[in-house]
Amino acid sequence: MTARLGKIAVAERSIRREKLVEENLSERQQIEQVRDWLKENAPWAIAGIVLGVGGLIGVQQWRGWQENQSLTAAAKYTATLTALGGNSPEDATKLVAELREHYSRTPYPDMAALAVAHFDVDTGKLAEAATLLGEVAKSGRDAELQAVARLRLARVQRALGKPDEALATLGAATPADLPAYADARGDLLADKGDQAGALSAWHAALAGAGLDPAARELIELKITAAGGELPAPVAAATGVKP
Repeated sequence: MTARLGKIAVAERSIRREKLVEENLSERQQIEQVRDWLKENAPWAIAGIVLGVGGLIGVQQWRGWQENQSLTAAAKYTATLTALGGNSPEDATKLVAELREHYSRTPYPDMAALAVAHFDVDTGKLAEAATLLGEVAKSGRDAELQAVARLRLARVQRALGKPDEALATLGAATPADLPAYADARGDLLADKGDQAGALSAWHAALAGAGLDPAARELIELKITAAGGELPAPVAAATGVKP
């Protein structure tokens, strides 16, 4: 097959070169030349046409299949949220399993798992939530969803009294996740009695981009409550002496 494709490519390049000459020939001459070329190269030409048309059909079918998969998966994700809203976590869990089995190429299995984990946290099922979050953090298809899962997993691990595991989970953070991860890291270090480490982490969180005002204010309160000093610009704006 590789040899055939190579011959097809050579034949196609030959045709392109010949077209430059054929533009100056009469219509009858062009027809005669095409007939002669087909007699000599018909098997490869036909193979090229078949491969080209087959490839086009294959791409169209693939795109159609992807669209259908996404639409169906989206509907099942919505059904997951509906089940959770109706206090039917068992149905939601079944839908997560179905999404993972049949729609793993879409982001919806991870999104559904995050939703169920959130429900588990709200209902006090921390161990179950940690399992779901750990699965998304480890093998999720979307990097952003993985980052969200790691952060939530660290918070659940903190609630379970496992600060070292939580710190290890946050160790996988990327620079773009710095503010939220640094804030969580500061909380964990404070729990462990490492005041200097906590203050350093919270200051790193303040220095990061993308913090909303409420989160920033909370971090500033943590710093002052721990006896730390706010960065000079922040202190000047709040009236707190650095």
